[in-house]
Amino acid sequence: MKRPATPVPLLLILFLLAVAVTSCRRDASFHAALTRAEALMESDPRAARAVLDSLNLQSSIFNLPSKDVALYALLRTQADYKCRVRLTSDSLPLIATDYYGTRRKTQRAALAQYYLGCTYSDMGRDLDAIDAFLRAITLFPDTTNKYYAYSFFELGQQYLTHEKVKEALVAFQHYRCSDACQSDSLNIGYGDRYLGMSYLYMNKAEQAEPYFLKVIDNPFVSKMYKDNTNFQLAKLYAYLNEDYAKAKPYVEKSIAGYKDKESIGAAYHVKADILWHEGELDSAFYYYKKVLTCKQDTRTYCGTYKRLTELSLVLNQTDSTDVYFQRYLAFADSVSKIRRDKEISDIENNHVVELHDRELAVQRSRLYWTWGVLFVFLVFVASIIILLYDRRHKTEKLKYEKALNAIRQQYFAQNVKREDSAPEDSMPPTPSVSLQEERKALYQRQYESSEWARYFKKHLPDIKAQGFMPAADAESFERYLNNLFVDMLLDMVKDNPGLTDQDAEYCAMTLLGLKPAQIAYCCRLSLSSCYTRRSRMKPRMTAEWYQFVFGKEP
Repeated sequence: MKRPATPVPLLLILFLLAVAVTSCRRDASFHAALTRAEALMESDPRAARAVLDSLNLQSSIFNLPSKDVALYALLRTQADYKCRVRLTSDSLPLIATDYYGTRRKTQRAALAQYYLGCTYSDMGRDLDAIDAFLRAITLFPDTTNKYYAYSFFELGQQYLTHEKVKEALVAFQHYRCSDACQSDSLNIGYGDRYLGMSYLYMNKAEQAEPYFLKVIDNPFVSKMYKDNTNFQLAKLYAYLNEDYAKAKPYVEKSIAGYKDKESIGAAYHVKADILWHEGELDSAFYYYKKVLTCKQDTRTYCGTYKRLTELSLVLNQTDSTDVYFQRYLAFADSVSKIRRDKEISDIENNHVVELHDRELAVQRSRLYWTWGVLFVFLVFVASIIILLYDRRHKTEKLKYEKALNAIRQQYFAQNVKREDSAPEDSMPPTPSVSLQEERKALYQRQYESSEWARYFKKHLPDIKAQGFMPAADAESFERYLNNLFVDMLLDMVKDNPGLTDQDAEYCAMTLLGLKPAQIAYCCRLSLSSCYTRRSRMKPRMTAEWYQFVFGKEP
């Protein structure tokens, strides 16, 4: 007898149920492993990394729930960083940051940004690292969290690398005052060292020295950190205090303490500088050359090639002088590119705006709209006022130009026949006094509407006290006179070749109606000297011009 056939739909349903149960069990075990790794992360990051390694799911990670994928990405990045595995890709931390976002302050969202910054630091993408650390600082729900402090520490290092010393100092001060430092002597040592370096780069020896000495006295700080601190003290004593005898033993300790001799080029450079100032030029030259055998350090190489250029001339080893100088120029260009003030400032400004918007958008949105509408209205009104003022200014200027052009045309019309009959190399005749009077009236009207008329009224007490106009203001007023009287002064100097530039400016001020006391104030002369200058001009000017400028003498 034949057995009844099993319906196909029933088999399909059973298969899907089996897959679902298997998938649920796999997801549950995966989540449990993540929870276990997260619990081990602070106490034993290597064990946490081993748990993550055991999952072996990087190839099929995207088949899992999004929250587990994001947590895995965060924990994997965190474990690698804590185990000193260099991070070379931002793929995993970006998965975490995309999932946790930046709208809510949560521990995981902040950690995702923090480790994204650490990743970019390892990858040499400093600007992206600064961006991530600034965002992480705004996302920690608890400012006593140690990673909140670590974000400031990493941010300070980035600032220091790009020579933003004031910003670095603020970041390290935040770190040094954090709970992470209050309870951990090693962290205190880190904070002291970098605070000392910040003050050192700001050329504040008195503030830097105590921090470095604290690092050396701290029993919890590693020998490597102390060796580097000896190096910083050597720089402090040599470059800021110019106490080369005191600096020398510190740099010697630093050089002797480093195991990796290829990494101490900067220490060799400081020692060479000390020898240079002590007059041991041959030894200094030897250590400058030794710097070049160490790992390349842009700033150190730049200073070294500069010194080698100078020393090669002093020691008469000029064969390599040109090479040293060319390499110095190349490294100087590289050093100038390290500072990226504008880009970093833009990142900081963006984060200030982002933080401000996130904290206040919900609670004060209506107020923002009100201020926004008011601001637009004020901008509109201000724009109208500016446009009206600009139009009025342009109208006055156009009227002035038209009047001046009319004078010029009248002058040309009166003298065109005379010019046709005159020899080719002769100078054009000077406009008549009546035309000059029209020019003078125009110049006076323009002066009365300018800021200089108000300036002299404002400084009337100084003028009466026979003071002197500030040099910068005097130069500015001189330029104003030359621009205003350009046509008339050319005619005046042409007819009166004995006049100096100062005499011409004196005449221009007189034509504007300035009193002798005002002229003395502008020319920065005594009143008697001012009268003397006027009397000396009389024999150098034609009678017609003298009468036009100064009027009839009583």
